[in-house]
Amino acid sequence: MDTIAAFGDSVLKGVIYEDEHYRVSDASFQKICEEYFGITIENKAKFGSTITKGESVFDRNLDMIRETKSEYVVLEFGGNDCAYNWKEVSEDPDREHLPLSTISNFVTTYTNIINEIKDMGKTPVLLSLPPIDSKRYFEHISAGLNAGNIMKWMRNDQQHITNWHERYNIEIFKLAIANQVPVIDITSSFLEKKNYSRFLCEDGIHPNEEGHRLIAEAIKQHIRNKEIVFN
Repeated sequence: MDTIAAFGDSVLKGVIYEDEHYRVSDASFQKICEEYFGITIENKAKFGSTITKGESVFDRNLDMIRETKSEYVVLEFGGNDCAYNWKEVSEDPDREHLPLSTISNFVTTYTNIINEIKDMGKTPVLLSLPPIDSKRYFEHISAGLNAGNIMKWMRNDQQHITNWHERYNIEIFKLAIANQVPVIDITSSFLEKKNYSRFLCEDGIHPNEEGHRLIAEAIKQHIRNKEIVFN
């Protein structure tokens, strides 16, 4: 049975948000794919991970990656990188605030990881991001903070959150093209639904268990198209 190393954030980890609590689902897309493809995924994803934190986890697991039987290493980052310190924003909306990872740092660090994987003779496989629900996400990140100040910083446009999140998602596709590595488009599986928000948790950003099934189907379809083969 092939073992595939995987690095990313809470989406890859399988974290869902229900009843104001986070938990790791037993029905995540990782679990579905393991059963469907007959593989083992060595999942090193971390809740809240940015690309910089992910690089640290990646560097600590180089021996494990080399020892995996599969040619592929799965990477899923971006959802936290585009976020801000919302407490700081709420306290001072007139000051300049930077995302947890700037675009340039996101691209540079992601490229470094991709190149390291290639140098090991393996192939990185990038996952795109699920879309977010701006309204739910805003309500979630502004809870207990000065929501009016956050809206002021956003120039009274909650859509700013979705737009900025998509900016990082676009970079993932550009990274795949620039580095000639596979990218699995899970975004479209959500966007093609008339109401994709029903596949997201209450926080507006984590896929729920229905959303994880959607991601698993996107991965299966990618494999059926023989763009990559896991086993």
